[in-house]
Amino acid sequence: MYLRVLDDGARPPAENMAIDEALLRGGGLPSLRLYGWQPHAVSLGYFQKVDDFADLPIDTVIVRRSTGGGAIHHGDEITFALTLDANLLPKDLDQSYVLLHDAVRAALSDLGVHCTRQTTGAACGARPDVRWCFATAGRHDLVDAHGRKLVGSAQRRLRNEHARVLHHGSIVLHKPALTPFVAAIADQIEVHANRTKLRGQMVLRIAAALNLTPQPGTLSDQEHATATHLIAARFGDPSFRNAR
Repeated sequence: MYLRVLDDGARPPAENMAIDEALLRGGGLPSLRLYGWQPHAVSLGYFQKVDDFADLPIDTVIVRRSTGGGAIHHGDEITFALTLDANLLPKDLDQSYVLLHDAVRAALSDLGVHCTRQTTGAACGARPDVRWCFATAGRHDLVDAHGRKLVGSAQRRLRNEHARVLHHGSIVLHKPALTPFVAAIADQIEVHANRTKLRGQMVLRIAAALNLTPQPGTLSDQEHATATHLIAARFGDPSFRNAR
């Protein structure tokens, strides 16, 4: 089976979230999407309250994710979204994080970035009480030698007759302005020369972990249409962002 690779550029925040949701709902081939954010933005975890972020600079763009966890200031980073049928991942939630985070850790190691997968801390879950995703490392997060979080993820699972998973993850390249306490790739290696290499190694390592063959792909017309609808009806609608 193939892993469709969508090596995307930087898109507006609402569009990013809508595309990931469209890929989750659409079924089809397992897909790995790598992308950035333009403009830089804060994504709230699905269960968070927008009122808790009233202290952010007034020009901060805020969007709500469909995955849980704490808020993330998306600056210079690689965001990855893996969408696939649930039966292609371990049934156990923790083991699915172990599988994917070990693959990301291997990709980072290939480029000389050293990190470890944390084995203690809060379990995978919604964690709505955590303000910033990268402030505290939980179980299975990837951390640097000082215990600072470098890679964090969250999942959404559709539990219907055709169970699907969306796994969101962020790899910090340079420290974002609103969360300077995070670890970053730039702490260990030069980013400009390794940005494209890291994207390539992530594709190879995640595909290998899933026993899939990576293949470049594009969004289908239906996925484009679904994403466009979701921007208007969900992710671009202030009532959804402010719902909690």
